[in-house]
This record gives sequence, structure tokens and C-alpha cells, in this order.
Amino acid sequence: MMRKMWVVVVFLLLVVVVGCSSVIDQAVQSAGRTAGRTVGEAAGRAVGQRIVRTYTPQFASMYASYMFTYAFTPGGYWIEPTPYRPGDYTKWRFVEDSQPNGSWLEKAFLKKTENGQEWWRVTMYDADSEDTVVLEALFDAERTTVLRLRSQFPGEEIREMPVEHGTMVFSRPVELTPESLQGATVETGSVTVPGGTFTARHVRFGDVSTGGTVEWWLTEDVPGGVVRYGNSSRTQQEEVEGLSDSNFFLELTEKGSGATTKLNSY
Repeated sequence: MMRKMWVVVVFLLLVVVVGCSSVIDQAVQSAGRTAGRTVGEAAGRAVGQRIVRTYTPQFASMYASYMFTYAFTPGGYWIEPTPYRPGDYTKWRFVEDSQPNGSWLEKAFLKKTENGQEWWRVTMYDADSEDTVVLEALFDAERTTVLRLRSQFPGEEIREMPVEHGTMVFSRPVELTPESLQGATVETGSVTVPGGTFTARHVRFGDVSTGGTVEWWLTEDVPGGVVRYGNSSRTQQEEVEGLSDSNFFLELTEKGSGATTKLNSY
């Protein structure tokens, strides 16, 4: 998992050098589905090992963007049929080709301020390096812009990170119409994930960038309303023929309440 993280992060660093923001947006939204080639993994890990312990403000911001993509806009879309309440959290495991890799992500709605702004925490643990990164962000009332950001990277103290106007830390997600979701509904039935068994609505779209699919399992029984998210870069024909490339999933492992700040953010 970490090797794929570095492929994405290193690619983002290179794109910033040439100043192409539109490519950055596409890269962030496609992080989970386009970074899996063997050569790219090796190159990403080699470069990543040289810069992983620096955590410059620019690099840390890009890593934060990567984490927020998985937590808030997997597949590049905003799908949250059931809202989080302050204190609610969900925890997810990363699965590739039906095999959990030991990495996980936690998303928690910490607090709503008097003026409607929201504090959220995103934590990511990587099984390869055994590193944990913790981010706490203050969003505007519409949850479209990051206003403040605090972090704790491996081996470093808690720190306040600079947030610029128009920052790429968080890309405003794309919302889908109810009609589009209805048209993409495959079925409603039982789905079992480590966090339990749920009656869920299975929504699937074709992925234009890869020819594969992007899909969600939606239920009103958990904060955020999603119990499983999947992204396959295989086409249906490749699935039948058993050709290579990867299937990637996030699966709910835990949900609860009572989450609060770990970084002394408020």
C-alpha cells in the first residue's frame, strides 16, 4: 500500500514543478485506481524512501490531499446519504484483489463550531512501514474548503500546517444527482464487511479513465452511509479473461461515537 502511496505523492510533486493544476486534480481523484503498475511502484518507493522523513510543508500538504481524497471523495464523488454527527467515526481497511493488506483509515467528525464550521480528523496507518499519520482539519460550514490544518507525521511533533487560499489540500467534491444514483443502482441486498452485515444499495458506474468500474454500497445504518467502496481498473472482458491489473476496495471495520481531538486542535 505504501509503495502505491508514494507513486501518487511523487507524481503530484512532479506535477507541481511544471505547474499543471488540472492534472493535479485528476491525479488526486484517481489516486486509488491509477498508481498500481509494478515499475511505478518500484520507482515510487525508491524516491519515497529518500523524501519520506523530510515532511516539508509542501510535501505534507500533498500527503494530506491524498488522505482527504480517500476519506471524503473516493472515486472523485461526494456520496454521503447519511450524515455524520459530531463525535461519529468510521474505520476502514484497504483491500486489494480480495486480500486485506493491513493498512487502514479512520474518519471522524469531531466538532461543529458556533458558526457552523466543522473539525474533522483523518488517520491513516500503513502496514508496510508501520507509520501512522494523523490530520485534523477545520472546514467551512459547507465543508468545501479547509481553513486550518494540524498534523502529526511519524517521528514529528504536532504542528500547525499552513493553509493557503485555493489550497490543493482538499478538492471540492463532485455531487451526483439522485437520478444518476438511481440509474446506477444495481441491486439492494445484504452485504457483509468486517464491521457487520447490512442491507445496502449497490451503486456502480463505469470508470471512463480506466474502462473499469467504480462502486459503492450505501446504507442508512452507519455514519456517512457507505459500508464499502470499490474501484476496478479491469474491464468486464478482462475480468472474464482473468487478465492482470487490480481491484481495490475500502471496507468498513468499525463505527462509533465519542471521537474528540488528538492534536489539541480546539
